[in-house]
Amino acid sequence: MCEARVVIQGVSGEELEAIDDVTTIVPEGDGLKLYDLYGGHRVVSASLKEVRLLDHTVILTASE
Repeated sequence: MCEARVVIQGVSGEELEAIDDVTTIVPEGDGLKLYDLYGGHRVVSASLKEVRLLDHTVILTASE
């Protein structure tokens, strides 16, 4: 499977939210647009922190 789990962390490192089955991440304005396996999408105010390819996990940091 190619989809990833996206974890959004707060400024102090706590996990705020997890989004599963993300297939595409596109920069949009001051945030990122996340597309899922089912054709849905959402925009989050966050920046890229880390990509763990072997774990299929993307870590984002929430914008203040």
